[in-house]
Amino acid sequence: MKMDFNPGLIGVIVLLLGLIIVLIGAYLAYEAYQTYKPILPEGSSLNEAITNTAYELVNLVLKLGFLGVMVWGGSILLKNGLNTVVEVHRINKGSKECSPQQKQESQ
Repeated sequence: MKMDFNPGLIGVIVLLLGLIIVLIGAYLAYEAYQTYKPILPEGSSLNEAITNTAYELVNLVLKLGFLGVMVWGGSILLKNGLNTVVEVHRINKGSKECSPQQKQESQ
């Protein structure tokens, strides 16, 4: 049983997947921005206040780091999906033009 893959369909799926991941990441970042309320450190000593503040900062950095990695991964999928769709369109159109990557390889 041989499976034939349509590269154009795969390109569109990867493109949409990347777009969905980027949009979800942007939505989560906006939601985190809207709902973030810093907890002011209340402690009986300076050590407790510094510990509470450090905890809040680490928590915020972890959330932003996760969202950054999510958007980064989605943008890679977007780029590769778009490149696939463009190349399939060029092949189907029968264009003899070289892509920028092919120009670099020939030089």
